[in-house]
Amino acid sequence: MSTITLRSLIGIPLVKKGDNVAGLIVNSILQDCIILEDGDLIVIAQKIISKAEGATINLSGVTVSTRAQSLAEQTGRDARLCQLYLDEASEVIAVKGRMVITRHKLGYVGSSSGIDRSNIAPHVEEIMVLLPKNPDASANKVRNDIKLLTGKTVGVIINDSCGRDYRDGSVGMAIGIAGIKALRIDKKVDLFNNPSLSSIAVVDEVAAAASLLMGQANEGIPAVVVKGVTYTASENATFGRKSQATQYQNSSRSARISKLWLLEPRII
Repeated sequence: MSTITLRSLIGIPLVKKGDNVAGLIVNSILQDCIILEDGDLIVIAQKIISKAEGATINLSGVTVSTRAQSLAEQTGRDARLCQLYLDEASEVIAVKGRMVITRHKLGYVGSSSGIDRSNIAPHVEEIMVLLPKNPDASANKVRNDIKLLTGKTVGVIINDSCGRDYRDGSVGMAIGIAGIKALRIDKKVDLFNNPSLSSIAVVDEVAAAASLLMGQANEGIPAVVVKGVTYTASENATFGRKSQATQYQNSSRSARISKLWLLEPRII
């Protein structure tokens, strides 16, 4: 039976705009005396990618539209936040109490357009973090930089905490990948020698496992090294976001809501 191991990378400082995420990760790997090998996976919290890329915004600079003001009155939320929800979304799918469910410009369906303010700055500073503009490209850059710094070929997964409307709580999910295909296709036989064909969302399973170590509060663990995972390597790995973005277009609104995978409601 194979063994999968996960190692938290500790000592990574608070990330600022312009920081080299790969450099911070490699420094932590060296300090922790971890031997990085070809085929290892690096799971990285979306937030440090967004911060390094400058994907943050201060509410003080947000101009509120009539539509955002109307949404604020409907939800009881800050009108400036509602403006950001609209700016980052291609579509508002529904409003459920204070939750604004949108289709993000990247194709993800979730609440608050993926906008968050935890672990960014004191809340009084009113700084919000957005999703990276192109998570796959962000993952690819980190992967290439790690290759330059270490000579090792790894896979990179950018993860975020997501929730589901049919279960309570959040779970880690991949939003950007590089060097690893999103799915692993297993053609095997079962215990009774019957043909078995499985399509496994391996990047989401790894993202969820890494989230257990990362935590959601002051753990300060934005990256995890994963060893022993069987996956399909790919130099052109990407998510099929077009199919995800159009998955619900032919359904009624009520049917769509019942099937959504929602980002965890942001505490903002």
